[in-house]
Amino acid sequence: MSTRMALPSTFADKYKPDFGIDWVPHPPPDTLAKLSREELVRYADARRFADLRAEQNPVGSGWTLPMWRKVMESWDKYSIIVILGGIRSSKSMFASRLCVWAAANIPQAEVRAYHVNEDRSIEDQQRFIWDALPMGMRSLNTKKGMYHSIQYSQKNGFTDNVCILPPHPGAKRGGTIKFGNYRQYQQDAQVTEGFKSHVIWCDEELPPKMFETLIYRTIDYHGRLILTFTTLTGWTSLIQDILGKTRTIEKRYAPLANAHLPVIQESLSRSGLGIFYFWTEDNTFIDTQDFMDKVKLRPREEILARAYGIPTKSISGAFPAFDRDTNVIKESDLPWVKNPDYKVTRYMALDPAGSKNWFMLWLAVDEDGTWWVYREWPDYDDWAVPGNTIEGKPGPAQKGSKKGINDYVEIIKQLEGDEVIFERFIDPRLGAAEKQSLDGAVTIISDLDSLNMAFHPAPGVDIENGLQLITNKLSYDEQKPRSSINAPHLYIVDTCENLIFAMQEYTGKGGKNEATKDPIDCLRYIAVSNPEFLETTKPDLNNRTGVY
Repeated sequence: MSTRMALPSTFADKYKPDFGIDWVPHPPPDTLAKLSREELVRYADARRFADLRAEQNPVGSGWTLPMWRKVMESWDKYSIIVILGGIRSSKSMFASRLCVWAAANIPQAEVRAYHVNEDRSIEDQQRFIWDALPMGMRSLNTKKGMYHSIQYSQKNGFTDNVCILPPHPGAKRGGTIKFGNYRQYQQDAQVTEGFKSHVIWCDEELPPKMFETLIYRTIDYHGRLILTFTTLTGWTSLIQDILGKTRTIEKRYAPLANAHLPVIQESLSRSGLGIFYFWTEDNTFIDTQDFMDKVKLRPREEILARAYGIPTKSISGAFPAFDRDTNVIKESDLPWVKNPDYKVTRYMALDPAGSKNWFMLWLAVDEDGTWWVYREWPDYDDWAVPGNTIEGKPGPAQKGSKKGINDYVEIIKQLEGDEVIFERFIDPRLGAAEKQSLDGAVTIISDLDSLNMAFHPAPGVDIENGLQLITNKLSYDEQKPRSSINAPHLYIVDTCENLIFAMQEYTGKGGKNEATKDPIDCLRYIAVSNPEFLETTKPDLNNRTGVY
């Protein structure tokens, strides 16, 4: 083993946080009213004893909320833990206890804690860490020794911005918590270079480049990077990095939003990144009723951010009404998968290209006029990836290949099997562009037709019209409960990640260079072609209206 490698006993993933006592809510008044005087006295004494133990040892004996437990249970699953929370949702309290737990339980632990600036570090982060320490450490007769330093004041925080706990028996030094801030990084990016850490906690939203750097500071110790913040500025660059592509693991009903919202998600673009949402209404340590009364009449975007920690897309996106938790479904929830007798009419769209892969999309329309996007290609990698510009970044799936038209036709046939596709549409410009061959002028459309796969150019209408038709399908009254008559009419299967990402990211302002353009173009080709449900699935192109 290399002498530079950390000993296995110091790896953060060898230890799993499992601290505190599960929160027991106070019985409701009508239950207490039924207790005898003796029972009430016993309950009050037991509660006072539990609260006293929690105050004396917040980590070991403190109350633990259900969402805290979910994060702790996922410790060995995620190396990056993002806690997006509503205002006063206990995210900082929990993260501070995680830091104290790590410093106290991982031998010779190295813990870093960052906040916006030095004042916020002292007022918030360092105070939380101090409050999380057990009373025995806070009241040590000797605050500073050769192997420990727990010197703290309310005004100045920890002396020299460091807290060193007494070492484990046999350990050379105690667990260390060092404090820094984002302003230091902005003045000198080198402050985040060189060190290695078991746990890094960043409170409030940090600069994206700092986030990227800190990820690599935990590698030596198999460490954990923890982010806690409430985002009130919408879809920032950091949020885009974290939430650009996600999978929802768990969700539940949120009363203020009148919708089922995510509780746990996983990133699909960053390995080992888990997202946990702390809701203000779940913080039983405080009276949240006043907060709930203040926020309940605010705009939906503000409610989502302030109460549930959920950022919403900027209105600069072409489809602000698109919501992953509303418009994305599992393949098993497709109506014809649930019921084989469910009738739909199927359509397909193709966006050809010269130097990059072609993009293809399949959509079904039911009798109610609802669109179900059930397949895309390429489906093996990212078509576009998060970027900091309007155009975004092309993903690996866009890279050109040696595929010819015969290859694409074979892919289509294999994917469709015995499906009956009523109509197929193609980019009217490139699909009909002529090129010279030995047999004269040919087009992509004519080449496809010669292989018994008929495509028709999508109507030559402007882009805005197509985008509006898609938006119409997303529209419903979000202030009323969803029902059969109040619901969106566009759903996308969760395996169509490239279209889903495009629906979140596409702005229409990046022109032909916008990385998410092709999936949207395919959906737009179908939209402007007036897709309808027809009793027959046999193509009768001569009698169709609104196609050309």
